[in-house]
Amino acid sequence: MSFDTTQAPSEADIDQRVQRYPRNIWTRFRAALHKIETQDFYGARRLLDGLRYHPDAADEVFAIYWNRLLQAEAQQGAVRKINIPADYTGSHDPRLLLPFRKLQVDQVVPKPYPWAMALPPFAGAGNSYRFLQESAAALAGQFTPAIRRVHVIWSPLDTDAAAQRDVLSGLCDLAFAGRVDVTVFGQGSLALEGRLPGDGALNLRLQGMQSPEGQAEMGRIVQDCDLVVFLAGAPAVDAMLLQRALPLAEISDAVVQPLVPLTGDKPASHSFATLYSDAPVRDRFAGRYPFRDVAGMNMVVPARMLREIGLPDPRFGSTLLAARDLAYRASVRGAWLAPLAVQTLTGFADQDRFPADAELYKALCPNHWDRKRDVWHEVSKVSVYIPAYNASKYIERAVDSVLSQDVADLEVCIANDGSRDGTLALLQRLYADESRVRWLDNPNGGIGFASNSAIRMSRSLYIGQLDSDDCLKPGAVRRLMTVLDENLGVVCAYGSCERIDAAGHYTQDEYAWPVFSREKMMITSIAHHFRMFRRQTWERTTGFREDIVNGVDYDIFLKMSEVGEFRHVEEKLYQRRWHGENTSHVNEHHQTANTHRVQRESLARQGLSRFWDVHVPDPEKPRNVTYQLRPDTRMVVFWPDYSRSNPYQKLLYGKLRQTAEVVAGDINAALQVIDTQAAPAANVTFHLHWLNFLYKPDADEASARAAVEGFLSKLEKFVWKGGQLVWTIHNTVSHDTPFPELERELSTRLAALAHHLHFHSAASVPEVAEAFDLPAEKVRVSRHGSYIGAYPDQVSREEARRALGIGMDEDVILFSGQIRPYKGVDDLVTAFRALLADRPKARLLLAGRPDFDPLAGLEPALTEAERAHILSVGRFVEDGELQLFFRAADVAAYPYQKILTSGSLLLALSFGVPVVIPRVGMTTEVLDGRDAGRLYDGSGGATALEATLREVLAAKDVGRLAGMADNARDAAQEMDWPNFGRMN
Repeated sequence: MSFDTTQAPSEADIDQRVQRYPRNIWTRFRAALHKIETQDFYGARRLLDGLRYHPDAADEVFAIYWNRLLQAEAQQGAVRKINIPADYTGSHDPRLLLPFRKLQVDQVVPKPYPWAMALPPFAGAGNSYRFLQESAAALAGQFTPAIRRVHVIWSPLDTDAAAQRDVLSGLCDLAFAGRVDVTVFGQGSLALEGRLPGDGALNLRLQGMQSPEGQAEMGRIVQDCDLVVFLAGAPAVDAMLLQRALPLAEISDAVVQPLVPLTGDKPASHSFATLYSDAPVRDRFAGRYPFRDVAGMNMVVPARMLREIGLPDPRFGSTLLAARDLAYRASVRGAWLAPLAVQTLTGFADQDRFPADAELYKALCPNHWDRKRDVWHEVSKVSVYIPAYNASKYIERAVDSVLSQDVADLEVCIANDGSRDGTLALLQRLYADESRVRWLDNPNGGIGFASNSAIRMSRSLYIGQLDSDDCLKPGAVRRLMTVLDENLGVVCAYGSCERIDAAGHYTQDEYAWPVFSREKMMITSIAHHFRMFRRQTWERTTGFREDIVNGVDYDIFLKMSEVGEFRHVEEKLYQRRWHGENTSHVNEHHQTANTHRVQRESLARQGLSRFWDVHVPDPEKPRNVTYQLRPDTRMVVFWPDYSRSNPYQKLLYGKLRQTAEVVAGDINAALQVIDTQAAPAANVTFHLHWLNFLYKPDADEASARAAVEGFLSKLEKFVWKGGQLVWTIHNTVSHDTPFPELERELSTRLAALAHHLHFHSAASVPEVAEAFDLPAEKVRVSRHGSYIGAYPDQVSREEARRALGIGMDEDVILFSGQIRPYKGVDDLVTAFRALLADRPKARLLLAGRPDFDPLAGLEPALTEAERAHILSVGRFVEDGELQLFFRAADVAAYPYQKILTSGSLLLALSFGVPVVIPRVGMTTEVLDGRDAGRLYDGSGGATALEATLREVLAAKDVGRLAGMADNARDAAQEMDWPNFGRMN
């Protein structure tokens, strides 16, 4: 099959050719090559992955195309896009700090599923986009940016001339290395002052955005750019708007970033907020229908997404309601709505001028808050899809069983898969005048192709599945629709099923597993008919496989079970007709091979395939499947798990995770790994971190001692069984511990029991040895690495200070992290007050959540003038805004009263900030010989701290601070994380 070479085929041409010839693998291979040539590497990967098991695709042929893709990606330096959760959870990219799986002793798993194969938490559930933010930070600066051309589509609406000039001025000031073009709709009197980035063009259009001329112009725009910025009214466009949007837009085509005003209601915990604060705006899009919270046509959208979902609907007069419809279409196609803060949004609410639009919006955006009556709408709330091949014998009853449901707001979408028995003619005769029944007439492509085609016909919120020879029982749609309505976290609801014969007579109940279990789903399909799922969830998978003839349903419902929760409704809602010609029966001989294939695919998507594989205990029963660790796999169980709020453990185990199964779990879990024989005892390591988690905060000494003795008893049992015990010593004694003597006793006994004692600095060993005995032969050192790549880091010093309201001539001292008594913040405040007396432009930043108020109870009390020079955030500083405080700082000060290892020191150096910190073994090892900060004698308290801060600020006065900052960053870059697995 060849393409017309006189003109380069468009993306649409390629996709249409694949649809016309679904069985022709060479058409698909050629389409994949075209996508590689046009640098649509993600699309090429999806196409090729869908040919992996095609019977006509020999392994060596498939490898040629796959290697071509890999070579092109490498040559281009392209980022591996993350458009669905499996792109993240299944990635082997060591730069991504994937969440740990967790072993829980009280979790009961169905036999023969291996308890020790913990499944990962859901990534991207609902509108949770944190995994994309973390990925963007980890990959920043490590790929060739693909977004080079941005187009701003602006509708000023009824805003005044001054406000419009402010918007244009902001657009001219945008920080962006590529080109920005601006098209203004509905306004012809604007005059541009200044130049757009990249010498972009300003285009004025008298017609509105929704006019035919406007639609044609937007169509051209979307074809010629990488990213579209819609603006309506007069939003406050700051210079860093694009820089804040680009990290997510570069790594994912599945993110819409609505602009949200920061000046609205904020949680009390965010009384201090910046444009980089995520929490105040994130919560507004955490509800059931986040598209309803879009503030007008103010959003950043990948051009590729617009080419897929279409432009704003021209039937709307209101840009606000058109925007919400566009956001709905993106959301139902799997996109995350990740709000982008701006200071203000004004003049965008134009819906009152177009009262008829409310009905159009209601018709296009199904949700039970806007639709109060159950009537059919243009975009129905539920679509029931039917793939049909030679279905004329039974399809009428199937369709009618849907139409007779007690829900009116539904439709039937049928993909006729090249039937030869008059199926199409029957549909035309029976349902030509029924608006709720639609169909496509496709060439024969198989069950997966037909299912994908049928679902893509719909834009509904929920999708129900019905085979052409089966039927729904009364009330089935409403029953499952209600479950999805009332349970935001449930992505698929399913019922039970009864079997009928060819004549429609009941014969028996079908198999039904009562309560859904992800683990049970991994060993056999338990998502019974009738099934209803969120369209968004289906879009967050790769859809139905089209290269296998059996196991197709098992594959797709496995995929969806990895995206969110399933719920079983134990009521018979479906009749499955068994007549001997069922596809599953006809292709039974393929079932075992395809079952194992889709199970291995599931392992790969969940990041498990490196260490786990399908295992068939009895070759005579190949469908009785379980899983087992690959031979000689090491398993590391670590506790306590502190990884959600701090990237330390993800970084520590980064290289080890490439060669060993690393999971979170307590000592009970480690024991159970051995007891269940998941791995030989000698291959199981329990890695202990902090000790203060052993007893409850309100524990008395007796209960604390009981907890210690019980813990030690279990550790001894673990070692006796043959497990390896490793202890990382973070402190001589836990900070703020109420039982220091008990902890020293525990530490002594731990040191004697452990196989290895891990330190992050050799210089820390003698310090700890003064507190309790350390067997020298057990000591191992694996240094603490830097935090480069763990947090976003794209703002300049100037922008950071502007965002925090700090002048460029001010002397800025930073303390970051949780404010606790042992950290010496009171000494820092005292030292700062002394500095302020003769350095009136000094500023102190306290960037962290306080356990106490370090500014209260001072003697003498802070004056109003002193307090004005101290910015205390008073809350947890979010990952995205951490960069503001470090980039604004001249120096970071950590006057800890007790310190063994300092992650804060490494964090500051990672941002290129010189550090003032007490001299101990680890800090000396990091800073000695480097002009990257200053060490001081911590016993000197505030006086010594003040003198050392003065020394650094004096270096600033003579122009040496920039060199110190460079040295700090260089030091961090040299401190890569070693392979923790080599410690022993």
